Amino acid sequence: MGQPAASIDALVRHPAVIPLAAEHGGFLFCQIDAVGFVRELHTLFTPEGWGREVLAAAKQAFDAVFAGACQMVTTTEVAGWWRSRPPRSFGFRKSADFAPCPPFGDFALWSLSKADWTVSPAARRHTRTMDDSRCR
Repeated sequence: MGQPAASIDALVRHPAVIPLAAEHGGFLFCQIDAVGFVRELHTLFTPEGWGREVLAAAKQAFDAVFAGACQMVTTTEVAGWWRSRPPRSFGFRKSADFAPCPPFGDFALWSLSKADWTVSPAARRHTRTMDDSRCR
């Protein structure tokens, strides 16, 4: 959002937040329930990281988050900003249609369960070992 990384320092250090960094950005998984089963995802990447970097980093991030107590991740899509839509190939499902959220605009809610992540094409990608006959 055009702000220096130091502007989110307090948020990143909060005990209810799991910050995961990549070369051109990263993810914040904010705990939104008492036991840590549900986390809200915020994605922060510069244009240099859009595309393959985000997808590769996201696979690692979801593997890490779902390795713990987390069972569900929610995120929002901003109306008119297609880059904010989470990938269906990760198992995300639209949970609510666009609704006004003043003063920020219109948002839609998306969710991803650990069960949906586990069977998604994205989670299965790059999980074969070199011993697998399909890898040559």
